[in-house]
Amino acid sequence: MECLIIRERLRRKKFQKIEAQYCALKFLIHNQNLSTSFRWEACLFLSKISKGYSRVSLKNRCFTTNRSGGYSRFFNLSRIKIRDLARNNELPFVTKSSW
Repeated sequence: MECLIIRERLRRKKFQKIEAQYCALKFLIHNQNLSTSFRWEACLFLSKISKGYSRVSLKNRCFTTNRSGGYSRFFNLSRIKIRDLARNNELPFVTKSSW
């Protein structure tokens, strides 16, 4: 489990270094006003710099349990931790409802 966390941190650091280039190249590729040859070269350059470090390869994880399934972006927690914290009234503006 620890190796997954370390690998994810490394991927995020490496992507953070190339994020500006990545966004600029994505903009150039999707710009229909540019010539197709220029867009094709931008696409090739993007495939070279982002090998294995694209935004898609990043996995969201709960920061307390490092669980990847059932992840909520709003709290940056897994569904199990949200349930536990809501039960103890530790999440702001969240109350446990009963039927």
